[in-house]
Amino acid sequence: MYTKKVTFFVRGKYDMNKPKLWTKDYINITIISFFIFLVFYILLTALPLQLTKEFGGGADQAGLLLTLFLIAAIVIRPFSGKWVSVGSQKKILIYSATAFFVATLLYPFVSNVWTLYILRIIHGLTFGVITTVKGTICAEVIPYSRRGEGLSWFSLAMGLAMVIGPVIGLNLANIGAYNTAYILCIVISAVNVFLSMVIHVPKQEQTEKATKISKKFNLNDLVDKKAAPFALVIFLLACAYSGIASFLALYAQEINLVKAASMFFIIYAGLMFVFRPFTGVWADRYGASKIVYPCIILFAIGMVLLSLPQTAVIMIMAGAIIGIGYGSVTPILQTQIISSVEKHRVGIANSLYFNSMDLGMAIGAFVLGIAANTFSYSSVFIFGIVLIVVG
Repeated sequence: MYTKKVTFFVRGKYDMNKPKLWTKDYINITIISFFIFLVFYILLTALPLQLTKEFGGGADQAGLLLTLFLIAAIVIRPFSGKWVSVGSQKKILIYSATAFFVATLLYPFVSNVWTLYILRIIHGLTFGVITTVKGTICAEVIPYSRRGEGLSWFSLAMGLAMVIGPVIGLNLANIGAYNTAYILCIVISAVNVFLSMVIHVPKQEQTEKATKISKKFNLNDLVDKKAAPFALVIFLLACAYSGIASFLALYAQEINLVKAASMFFIIYAGLMFVFRPFTGVWADRYGASKIVYPCIILFAIGMVLLSLPQTAVIMIMAGAIIGIGYGSVTPILQTQIISSVEKHRVGIANSLYFNSMDLGMAIGAFVLGIAANTFSYSSVFIFGIVLIVVG
């Protein structure tokens, strides 16, 4: 009995002496991340409606709004990863936040489709840079021993924006209040510029090796060999999830389970919010691999459920299981990809993480779309199972 009390005391003391996670700078960079993705998701829902209703565009032209934006972000990220690794992270954050604000400032003045396309490319470039630098700074301000936990909470900012942003964008667009949506995005982006100025970024300690290689851009700046295996897993899992994001709603419409599909995403988001902080802590405590594998298995089980003949109960169960599995695994994989490289290459690792995710979503949606047209929507989830097993 005495031993138990001593153990409890020691554990309590240990917990009290853990490095502080919720510092002012960590909160600031998390808010910046939330605001970036809030703007992203407001525009993602509002712009296609304006393009079709006011500019006379079609569905294919509306789809290009996201495609051009993401291509621009993917192209710039390897370069931004290099800049972040060898330059001043604070300056890059301020410059990219300012550029993001300026691009957002131009939306109320767009009057035709082609101008909108050009603006989306410019905005995508600023998005590619700021998402790389904010992720790198976040990794710097989180204590190493709490990196999994910290990145899990940090990634929830994007998840929260993913829930709130489309609601705001859709409601404003439905009443034709496009300029109101853009003004809101402008104000949010302006706040980000201010936060980027007041945040304290830890001083980078570059090694002699880092200084020598920093002057030239080479293939190793695109893909770090140590991070590549993790990037491949992220890419394959994102390919699999793209089938859910792109085709679950259409599949549900075909089999008259639209309400169940809505519940799928609500349950998915809810359990993701509940489990992500815990899985981050467990990854720090027991090792990332011991958490990643169970999460991937749960993701596969959820996809198996989606591939079965559907009922509302099965679809909602799949949402719960995938919310825990895929919803929890992505920030842990980000922790692994960052931890696999030398400290001065964290920016390159972050750009690789986001590009793997975006490429997986883009390529997966295209390839699985072919599968859906050739076979059926349920085949999308069967192919998704294969991708998860390979990953």
